[in-house]
Amino acid sequence: MANYDAIIVGAGVSGLIAAKELESYNLKTLIIDQAPQVGGRLKTDFFEGFTLDQGFQVILSAYPMVKKHLDLKALECKAFDSGAFIFNGAKSFTVSDVKRNPAAAISMFFSPVGSIWDKLKMAKLRKWVLEQSVEEIFEIKAESTYDYLRGYGFSRKIIERFYRPFFSGIFLENDLETSNRQFLFVFKMFAEGEACLPKKGIASVAQQIKAGLRSTEFRLNAEVLKVEKGQVHLKNGSSLEAKQIIIACEPGALLPQLADSTEWNPTLQAYFEGTAGKLTKGLIALNSDSEGLISNVACLSKVQPAYAPKGKHLYSVSLKQDPGLSENQLEVKIQSEMTPLLGTQASQWKLIRTYKVNRSLPRIDQVVYSRAFEESRVMDGIYLAGDHILNPSLNAAMLSGELAAKALILNHQAS
Repeated sequence: MANYDAIIVGAGVSGLIAAKELESYNLKTLIIDQAPQVGGRLKTDFFEGFTLDQGFQVILSAYPMVKKHLDLKALECKAFDSGAFIFNGAKSFTVSDVKRNPAAAISMFFSPVGSIWDKLKMAKLRKWVLEQSVEEIFEIKAESTYDYLRGYGFSRKIIERFYRPFFSGIFLENDLETSNRQFLFVFKMFAEGEACLPKKGIASVAQQIKAGLRSTEFRLNAEVLKVEKGQVHLKNGSSLEAKQIIIACEPGALLPQLADSTEWNPTLQAYFEGTAGKLTKGLIALNSDSEGLISNVACLSKVQPAYAPKGKHLYSVSLKQDPGLSENQLEVKIQSEMTPLLGTQASQWKLIRTYKVNRSLPRIDQVVYSRAFEESRVMDGIYLAGDHILNPSLNAAMLSGELAAKALILNHQAS
């Protein structure tokens, strides 16, 4: 008889949510991960009083799975202001959500972000996505986000000044090739809720889910070499038995037939300690200069004061691409790009740390919101979970864990 009812390979969010579902059916479950901590791609470092998430990651409070599985109050989340601060060299202006801030209606009317028709179309699109269910959004005709925006009638001006810098920072690609379904889903989530930072960093999301597990066993710092029906083989030479297995990580290394099945968008991010200035805002600052290296800048400590020591500010700088520079060269390059806007304050920014995450978001051509849970099974007794099988989001990671667990439970009950 197998030692476990289920083994989950991968302690990221999808694996943790799968375990949560299995616990509700009293299945004896083990989670294995090669990392020393849970969380998968949700990682946070703490350095000299600064909280450094590996990659610019936020929680969208309107995600259905966030509402279901997370306690944002317990995470002590703080939200970004709605809208965006847009800059190009020394020039800058603010884009406001007039539905949440009616006082900004006049300034938005005269905003150089786009034409009056662009702004009316944005309001129309916002109204439409709020009227649609997420399932309906994922059923529309699929095309690239750029083609969708142009087809909707948006000018190149507003695309280059707002949509491209804002959503390239979310999708981690600069050409807006990501599916319009994903764009509309994210647009809806921003319209319905807020973008938040938890007090103890993005990794605390996984830690909260783990803390809610009561019977699941964990084996961390354990690398899995191969998975086959009923067995998980570890690098140390040992093997573990389970009636059924969920692969909640990239499956290619464990199942040769799925090798190279997932492509990834990378991200490069730099953290700076800096003084107060024009970017000390609760807004994400977008660089609309197509020639610039910087994609966006956020003063995280303005949003979530716990991210920096008292009296200091933490700035997250996301880059469009890897320039192949040393950290010292990168620091000088970023300071140089920020000088037209910040003046001498830019030279006072001090680089804390950089993060290059090669596998930050899965690149998916045919995104879906959900699918029949039986489709999580890839072979007898083996199931897949992870946002790479649905769409690139925290919501999808959680939902995929649910789906894999439901398929496993169904087979468990039938056996």
